[in-house]
Amino acid sequence: MKQTALLARAALLLAITAGCSKKNKGPAPALQGLAAVPASAEVVVVADVPRVIDAPLVQRAVDQLLAHDPDLATRWQKLHDTCKLDVGQLSHITLALGPHPGPQPGTGPVLLVATGKLSETELATCVRNMVGQGSGSVVAQDWNGRTLYEAKEGNRLMYFAFSAPDTVVMGSNEQFVHEALTTPGKKALDNPDLKRWIELADQKAPLWAAGKVDDRVKQGLVRVTAGQISAGPTAIAMSGDLAKGIKLDMTLVMANPTDAKALESFVKAQQGLLGYAAQAKGMGKAVDAIQVSSSGDTLKLHAELSTEDLNRLVSALDGGGSAAQDSPPSQ
Repeated sequence: MKQTALLARAALLLAITAGCSKKNKGPAPALQGLAAVPASAEVVVVADVPRVIDAPLVQRAVDQLLAHDPDLATRWQKLHDTCKLDVGQLSHITLALGPHPGPQPGTGPVLLVATGKLSETELATCVRNMVGQGSGSVVAQDWNGRTLYEAKEGNRLMYFAFSAPDTVVMGSNEQFVHEALTTPGKKALDNPDLKRWIELADQKAPLWAAGKVDDRVKQGLVRVTAGQISAGPTAIAMSGDLAKGIKLDMTLVMANPTDAKALESFVKAQQGLLGYAAQAKGMGKAVDAIQVSSSGDTLKLHAELSTEDLNRLVSALDGGGSAAQDSPPSQ
C-alpha cells in the first residue's frame, strides 16, 4: 500500500513537467526509459501514459487515493493552480525501486523517468515557483554535463535532471539519481536477473512491471500453502491492459520446477473453493476468468474481465452486493 501511494504521488508530480517542447542539447549521451534505470534496481514499472490515463480503473484508483489522502489532494491542487498541466503530453513513465538499505522492505530509493513533450525550463520554473511560496529552494549545479536540480521544501527533498531532451529523471535519493545519469554505467538490462524478469513481461502492453519479490511475501506464501512449496517466488513479471475492463498476465519465478507445479495445484484447488463462495455474490465469472499453468520454474496466471464484469466485481467489493450487479457503471 505504501509503494502504491508513493507511485501515485510521483506520477501526479510528473504532471508539472508537461509544457512547451523546447530542447536542451547537452553534451551527455541521452538516457531514456530503461536506459536510465540503474542496474541496482530491484523493481521496474512502466506505463504507456496515453493508453493508461483514461482507463476507468485508473481514474477510480486516483479518485480513491485523493479522497483518502487530504495532503496529497492539497498538493495536487497546488500543482494544478501553479503549473500548466497537460498529462497527455507525457508518453511513458518508468518507475524504479532500488534495494532497501536496512531490514525494512519497501524503503529503498525510488526513481521516476518520464518521457514526452517536456521542457527543462518549464519544469525548473514551475518547481521554483512552488517551493518558493514557502521556505523552500531550488539549487542547480553541473553534474557530468547535465544540470542537476535540488528542490527542497520543509523535510521534502527531490533531485531532478534531464537525461535526454524529452526525458526527465527524478528521485529523492541523490545517489540513485546519479546512477541513473551516469554514462557509461551499468543499467537495468545489464543486470542478468532483472533482464530475465523484464523479458517475462509483455513490454508492448500499456502497463507492465517486473522485479524481485519481497521476502515477507515469499515466506507468507510458504505458510499459506502449509509447506507445499519449499520457497516463495523469487520474482514476478506482470503486464496489463485496463482500457476495456482488465486484462492481466502474471508470471511468478519459483525456486524450482517442483515448486511451480505444486503452487499450480494449490491455486487451482483454492480457485475451486473460491468459485463456490463467489457465486453468492455474483462473482463466479471473475473467479472462472483466472487461468493457471506452470512451465519449468514459472507459474503463469491470466485473467480477463470486461468493463461490465469489473463493475460488478467492484460493486460487490464495495458492499453493494448482488443487488448492485445490474446497476449502470458509475463514473
